[in-house]
Amino acid sequence: MMVAWWKRLLLSLLSMILGPVVCLLGMVLYSMAKSQPVSFRSTEVLLALAVTVGFCIIAWVLSIPVVLLITNIRGWRFWFYWVLFTCVGPALMLGLIATIFYVMPHSPDGHWFNPMYLPLVYGAGAIACLTSIIYLLLLRRAQVRAERKLAAGRV
Repeated sequence: MMVAWWKRLLLSLLSMILGPVVCLLGMVLYSMAKSQPVSFRSTEVLLALAVTVGFCIIAWVLSIPVVLLITNIRGWRFWFYWVLFTCVGPALMLGLIATIFYVMPHSPDGHWFNPMYLPLVYGAGAIACLTSIIYLLLLRRAQVRAERKLAAGRV
């Protein structure tokens, strides 16, 4: 059973907001649980959350065509789409890093990827992984509900 296009868009938007929030909350809780004391200012956390959600909204806009095209996530397709969507975040982050390198002035012996950017790529991967699994689970739940409603209508 196919879920309406507008509902798939709303589910993807919901997952695109929940994924970064849960991921950043997990990072804050992990940092607080470490043995070394870490101080967080609420404004820093809110700014990091706002920037992250802002980048995720850009990724959501770019993913709208894919969200509208995919209707069947049964069986192996579920895991295929999860792996595929998980790669989108790091790919976009690497593209952003490369774009900034080529647009901004740099030294002649500079490399486009600095190891300092690795946490950004890992963070993008974690957010993409969590966002995609949330979306796919929400979509699967919506499909099951639609199938039950259809089956109840036939009886």
